[in-house]
Amino acid sequence: MKMLERANQIIQTIEQAGGEAYIVGGAVRDMLLKRQPGDYDLATSLFPHEVIPLFPVVIPTGLDHGTVTVVLDHDPFEVTTFRSESTYSDRRRPDEVTLGVSLEEDLTRRDFTINAMALKPTGLVDLFGGQDDLAAKIVRTVGRAEDRFDEDALRMIRAFRFMSQLEFSLDPQTEQAIKDKQEHLQAVAVERIANEVEKLLLGPGRTAALEAMLRTGVYAYLPHLDRSIIEQLIRLPFNGVSTEDVWTLVLVAGLRPEALRAWKRSKKQETRAKTLAVLVNEETLSDWQRYRLSDEELLHLNEMTGRHHDERTTLPIRQLKDLTVNGRDMIALGLHKKEIKEALHHLEKQVVYRHLENQRDSLLREVMTWKKQHGTGSSKP
Repeated sequence: MKMLERANQIIQTIEQAGGEAYIVGGAVRDMLLKRQPGDYDLATSLFPHEVIPLFPVVIPTGLDHGTVTVVLDHDPFEVTTFRSESTYSDRRRPDEVTLGVSLEEDLTRRDFTINAMALKPTGLVDLFGGQDDLAAKIVRTVGRAEDRFDEDALRMIRAFRFMSQLEFSLDPQTEQAIKDKQEHLQAVAVERIANEVEKLLLGPGRTAALEAMLRTGVYAYLPHLDRSIIEQLIRLPFNGVSTEDVWTLVLVAGLRPEALRAWKRSKKQETRAKTLAVLVNEETLSDWQRYRLSDEELLHLNEMTGRHHDERTTLPIRQLKDLTVNGRDMIALGLHKKEIKEALHHLEKQVVYRHLENQRDSLLREVMTWKKQHGTGSSKP
């Protein structure tokens, strides 16, 4: 409740300065749904240069678009001047932003009715039937869906995301417009699409959202996805899956590992997905498979699959440096460069598979035996 109180404090301060201000967007929707908003964005009739002197800490985060960030007690609040937007030539961003318009014009430019309401302590402004659509659990665009998707094609994927997160259905006219306009997605940065797809797949209503994607055929404009992958994602359980792990299940559903690069996810997400995808269907992990995972990866694998693979603490060693010999010992025994890496890897496997005790003398003897079989005997450092 403290953040709401601070948001209302910003509204009161702006009104005392002669302006209008409202909480807008997703925070209003979430409050009406009795959910806790993650953040509170505000819209105001004042221009940034009029807002900045009213508060002790203000960050000029987007002056060209009329946005500043007001910080109260370490909590940030985006405050944006009422604005309208011109045509979207690239279907991603407006060609021109006009500040200082009315609240009605500001709300008209928003994507869906459920996100186009404004709230302040004295009441709610709902010009497009957002409350009715919340009650009916419908995702519907503000005005003509074709116009909204011409402005920003990402809104098509956002429609499916809201279906999933809120467990809503899709307005038939909005769905038809997605069928008609989906090729515009080719102009949208894949990172923006991927962020929405992650949220979609983690939502409780993902099945209905994915089925709607099948009906519209929109998946054809997403990197390397096809009907069979979407159908498999519908069947897969997503219990315990986090943002870091959601791409693991996309690989399990059939996306080729090398195709994941096209989605431009973080290195951590990509590496984890490729590591865990091959293990998701394993009933039991070998000691070597557990050894190759980090503690965090094993924990996430257990959460995703509902299985309880043994913890890595039961392994003889948990990392290479746990061996009682090291690279310096290999050099002392006459190994060079590539031989050292191969010999240590051999010792790792022997110890992890419990063929050898992790005892220094035993490991040194094993290295000498390995060298006779695999070493070149003539490598130069």
